[in-house]
Amino acid sequence: MDKIAELTDKVAKDLISLPEVKEFLRLKEIMGSDKDLINMRSEIARLTYEKKEEEKSNILAIYNAHPIVNNYNVAREEVITILRTLKDILSE
Repeated sequence: MDKIAELTDKVAKDLISLPEVKEFLRLKEIMGSDKDLINMRSEIARLTYEKKEEEKSNILAIYNAHPIVNNYNVAREEVITILRTLKDILSE
């Protein structure tokens, strides 16, 4: 079992060192601290609770068009592709 733990640690370290993963983590941190994005997420949640779908849809469109959100989504898809590839290799 120690060998599996060692290999898992190595894979995790190697994954974190990939430029795609670094960029994803960087953008994730920015999304979590950007005041405009935080405010929009709060507003979207409030409008969802209040069932104000049209207003929510408008804010959601602005949120999804934000460059940080766009870049995050692209980076996220790249990381998902890497993880799926790893999963496929391990499933063989």
